[in-house]
Amino acid sequence: MSGRNAFGTAVTSGTVAHDLPLAQERERTRTWEKSHPARRYLIPVEVRDEVVALAECLMENVDPLACVLFDYADTCHTRGTLKFQPRLNPQGRKHTLAWEEADEEPIQIASRRHRPTRKTDTGYHSLKGQTAAYRLGGERHTRLKTIAEAYNLRLADVLSAFFRHSLQAYQAGKLKIRREPVVMKLQVKGWSE
Repeated sequence: MSGRNAFGTAVTSGTVAHDLPLAQERERTRTWEKSHPARRYLIPVEVRDEVVALAECLMENVDPLACVLFDYADTCHTRGTLKFQPRLNPQGRKHTLAWEEADEEPIQIASRRHRPTRKTDTGYHSLKGQTAAYRLGGERHTRLKTIAEAYNLRLADVLSAFFRHSLQAYQAGKLKIRREPVVMKLQVKGWSE
């Protein structure tokens, strides 16, 4: 019986491993990541943690779950069941300064004595751990910007409200999240004879 012996040590024309084609090393272009960038939103830590906890409970990634929660809340907003009632922020801008010419007596400005102060706070506050990045996609981000501009709110405030609304609906049983199979198109990459 002639031929190769895969288990033997003496082989006439090399080993079986020499006959196997080598895998070609591909260069990663990261085109999907470039076309679907993650955007950071300054949302409350409690909301971010609830979204992560629900994703872990469903054994799902956070980004697809964030998209589902956003879509549900956006539909509720479009229907009119989710309404925003913006109010003035007391910490926001209260007035601006303007000038005009006048013919009045000069005003003496009292000099202030410089008091040394203790530097306990540098004024720099890190946002590390307070932001969350989601890949919502360009269309959802544009919709979020449109809604935020209509109510004159921050993007993070609208997104937080959307997530809170969707999470409350999920906990109340009004929102059901299900998996839908995705059919992928197969291609012939190569063949052997």
